[in-house]
Amino acid sequence: MNHSKILFPRYFRYIGIILTLAGIVMSVIRFGFGVKPDFLETKVFVVYAAYLQTSEFRFITNNISEEICGVTLLLGLFFLAFSRFKTETEEIWALRTKSFIYSLYTHSALLLFCLLFIYGWGFLIVMTANLFLYLLFYNLWFYMLLFLASHKAEG
Repeated sequence: MNHSKILFPRYFRYIGIILTLAGIVMSVIRFGFGVKPDFLETKVFVVYAAYLQTSEFRFITNNISEEICGVTLLLGLFFLAFSRFKTETEEIWALRTKSFIYSLYTHSALLLFCLLFIYGWGFLIVMTANLFLYLLFYNLWFYMLLFLASHKAEG
């Protein structure tokens, strides 16, 4: 079976690398240094928002720096995970499958740890990070297994 037909074209890998790096840099600037550029203050439509007051199905003013960081990072990791290689073999497909399983184990173990030992606002931050962690773990496992397989084939 040709599994590569369900993957994005190869050039999405390069888009994924650029978006992932941009998402990381923007996230460090936004969350690490607390920078919220004024020009990103804009009206956005919300389905639900709860700040000082609750808003449902209307426009509110919001700084969209967090959303830009999240979307950029999520798309980058997604494109990186699901873009095909020049030559997509059964061995690579097996590594993709193994990486999904390992990612699920890793993510579940981390989530269990966080549920047991992190409370309050810290838990909310961890749950927000969980939006990206599965794809991050998948990419780390996949490229590590691919690296190890390529070195094993050479040696």
